[in-house]
Amino acid sequence: MDIFTHSVFGALLYILFLKGVTFEYIAIAIFFSFLPDLDIFLFPLKRIFKSNYLEHRGGSHSYIVGITISAIFSVFFSIFSNKSFFMAWIIGSVFYGLHVSMDLLTTTKIPYLYPLSKKEYSFYIEKAGSSFTFLNSLIFLIIILLMYQNSAELLLFVGVINFYTYFYIFYYLYRIISKIWINRHLKENQKYFPGVLPFYFIIFEYDITRDGISLCIEKKSHFLKSKVIYKNQAILDSEELILFKKANELCNEYYYYAKWTILPIFFRENGIFSVRFFFLETMVRGRTNYVQFDFDTITQQVIEFNRGYGKISS
Repeated sequence: MDIFTHSVFGALLYILFLKGVTFEYIAIAIFFSFLPDLDIFLFPLKRIFKSNYLEHRGGSHSYIVGITISAIFSVFFSIFSNKSFFMAWIIGSVFYGLHVSMDLLTTTKIPYLYPLSKKEYSFYIEKAGSSFTFLNSLIFLIIILLMYQNSAELLLFVGVINFYTYFYIFYYLYRIISKIWINRHLKENQKYFPGVLPFYFIIFEYDITRDGISLCIEKKSHFLKSKVIYKNQAILDSEELILFKKANELCNEYYYYAKWTILPIFFRENGIFSVRFFFLETMVRGRTNYVQFDFDTITQQVIEFNRGYGKISS
């Protein structure tokens, strides 16, 4: 999720449930509600320590790490401010954990119990970096700033805060219930993906046989007719199946790509067999990120590797 939504949602829940606590603690709550996403500044350390958990949405997105960091922070906070260590630790841990929980709802897996466990998981409730929640959070911030500058009445100010608080709570509850309901009716070879808007979703259907792969992406809505975004059936010979498996293994060597669902597209030209993997978690309007491996059909070795962003098509 975007930093605006993490901050706004954290502040709203703080105001709703911890109204009597001082300004210093609300600053801690907002800070810890977006702190995990500051892991983007750890990337230089990855080059030194060669650890995938120093990437974005790596080891920082863990409840265990949050409890530890908030404890260290709270020690210094209590020394320099004479405030309660315990209160700062609880607030820091809760709102760091809130960030992790919100990211667990998205379509990008995170190691939520690292370092106790390296297992990664996501609930596929909301798109990561959703433009819908980003826009709503931005509108909320603009409204609050305008009200502050124009000395709005306290009652109106509180009303806006309560409206947005319950809006987000019911929004995520709707997303969760919708996903659970749809999943109950899916086949084993189908997978649910949330759409940008809450009433839309994507169903990815795949079927792998001995000599080929059948793929279908269908955009659905709770109120409108469904629309097929992509449908194709690729027939592969035995050598191409081997190259496809090799490309799949190479793709999984990349920490971030291994988190996502792949849609493979195949190209053949002048002794070159190419496998392009589109990633469905980042798809918006039929366009998404992809990586492509080009193989020499004689040597069966990779001769070129490319990344890009484009429309899913054969």
